[in-house]
Formats: sequence, C-alpha cells, structure tokens
Amino acid sequence: MKVAIVETGGWGGIAHYAFNLCNALSECGAEPWLLTNVRYELGELPRAFRVERCFDGRHGYPRAAGRLLRHLAALGPDVVHVQSLLSTRFDGWLWPLVRRRRPLVGTVHNVRSHENVRWEDWTWWRVLRAADAVVVHTQEAAALAARRLGPAARIKVIHHGDYGFFAPGGGVDRARARRRLGLAAGGRLVLAFGAIRPYKGILELIGAWAAVRARHPDASLVIVGPLLVGSEAAYHRAIEGAGVADAVTFRPTYVPHAEVALYFGAADVAVYNYREVTDSGSLRIACSLGTPVVATAVGAFREFLTDGVSARLVPPGDAAALAAALGGVLEDPAGAARMAAAARDLVTARWSWAVSAQATLELYRTVVRERAGDRTG
Repeated sequence: MKVAIVETGGWGGIAHYAFNLCNALSECGAEPWLLTNVRYELGELPRAFRVERCFDGRHGYPRAAGRLLRHLAALGPDVVHVQSLLSTRFDGWLWPLVRRRRPLVGTVHNVRSHENVRWEDWTWWRVLRAADAVVVHTQEAAALAARRLGPAARIKVIHHGDYGFFAPGGGVDRARARRRLGLAAGGRLVLAFGAIRPYKGILELIGAWAAVRARHPDASLVIVGPLLVGSEAAYHRAIEGAGVADAVTFRPTYVPHAEVALYFGAADVAVYNYREVTDSGSLRIACSLGTPVVATAVGAFREFLTDGVSARLVPPGDAAALAAALGGVLEDPAGAARMAAAARDLVTARWSWAVSAQATLELYRTVVRERAGDRTG
C-alpha cells in the first residue's frame, strides 16, 4: 500500500513522530512517502522510506498547495495521512478537496487549541470532519474529539510510539552531556523541555523554584525550548522576581535533534507542570530515555503514569506540592531510578512503533476498502 504522509514543518515533535511512523510502516510492508519541508531536520538519518521536500513557507500558500496537489497526483497514493497543516487559515478548503479524490486520514496531535486561536481551531476541525478517519493517541484525546466530531466520526486511538531513536546507542553519560551543553558539572539538575507556552506552567514552576532551592541549595533548573507564546522578557522578570537568577538557565530556543538526548541525559529529573494535556511528546522522550518524571495529575498524564510507581504526580496549580515532589525525587536517587525504569518498561510494553504502525496500516485498509465499497455500491 502506498501512503502519502504529510508533515509540513520539517522539524519538532510532529516531524519526529512522522519519521518514526514512516519507518515502522515500511517494516510492516507499506510504502510510505513523506511529504515535508525543504529544510527537513532529519534528512541525514538512516530511513526506510522516501522523502519529498515540497513545502517552503517563503513562497506563499497558493504555490505550496499547488505543489502538494501535483505531488499527490504524481504519487497516486492509496491513502493520504495528514500530520500537520500548510495553513491554519486556508486548509479548511484544501483537504476536503483532496478527500474527494482519495481516502484521507488525519492525526490530531493537539486536540485543544491551547491559546484559543479561533481560526486555527475552526480549520483543524473542518479538516478532521472531512477525513475518513481520525487518529488520536490517548483516551483523553478521543473523548474530546468525539465531542467535537460527533458519533458518526471514525476515531481511532493509536498510541504514540517511543522516542528511543534520540539515543540509538543507549544511555548518555551525564558528565559528558553537561559539558557539551555548557551546564554546571556538579549539583542536581531539573529539566523543563519543549515548546514554551502558557499552559505548560513554566512561570508557576519558576515561582516554586525558591522552595526547591531552600531544600536543595545545589539544585538548578534548565528551561529549554522555542518560545511560541509570550515574551522572553516576561520570563526573565519572573526569574529575577523569584530571586533564583543564579539557579535557573533559560534557553528559549529550538533544540536540534542531535542534542535532545543530551538534555535528558544531563538531567536528574524532567518536570511537566502542565495545566491540562491530552498528550506530550516531551514526556514520552523522558520516559523513553530513562529520565525520572515529576508531572501534574492532569489529562493524559493520569492515563499512563502512576504516582509513586512510574512518576511523581502532583495536583495542578499547587506550587507547594510541586516543590515538595521535586525535592523528594532529588533526594532519593534510588527511588527516582526505580520510577524511571518502570516508565521505560511502560514504553517498551505499550508504546511500540511496530504495534502503532500495524494499527495504522489496518486503519488505512479499512478506509480504502470502505471507499471502494462506496464507489461500487
């Protein structure tokens, strides 16, 4: 089966997901073609699928849409699988047009529009309503999607695979990782990794850091990821206002693929102080690479993490509980290692790319078969 996987950005979590899915689909006997950005981040990695670099934001939407349609016409795929949009304004008309010609599957990686961008929200849901099937990664996401799409929608929960590909050779030496990243060699380090957006509670984490430092004077916090919403100045003011400027490293920048495992290898704990969540690629990286986790007990985090077993979970919005949990994990390395090992076992058992790809391929076969039945019936 020939599949066109459309991922328009070429970098970040959705690009990483699409890379792993395409490789796994190839191993299942499918023929995936990844349609992605001309500046594709993972182009040098070994892969078992074809890549077409056909999107370039510098040339405007009409040209991008035209190139997509021409590539699809040339490829003649059995199914088109959309991972990300070309435009949050105009794709509401593009993908229903594509679906008239061939079966369409859409994966919704973020069921909620976290910043309530109304046009973006409208566009995504119009695309998903046009699709023959919608893929989500968690039961939490499935419930939200069902409320938006209605009972007639085909919504399939297919677990996001693991992120072991960031460290294909195994673990990362902590001292070496800290040297490579220019971080302090000594002391304990807590990592907040990923795109910086208000719903992730980074400002509240900064506010709680003084309490962590009071208990562990050698502890430091590293915040790293592209700043997508808000201003850098606001975060620096929060750090200064909390009196923790000497204990917080703020790096509002995208982390290239080759450096991701270094950050998780350098850290003693990864923290996720989210207000709400239906899934998190960053948390999956921590679990895959064996970094202990402290997270809020919200949404999908409660779905696949167990407090005291695979992570420490705390109530959202409770700065004292967050600081206490971080302090407790930092002072109990053996317990932290046991939780990290349990989370890694969970990854191996439940987040296999082979299982996810097989389920995805079965979904493709179903929608292709049903579309063929509609034409003959």
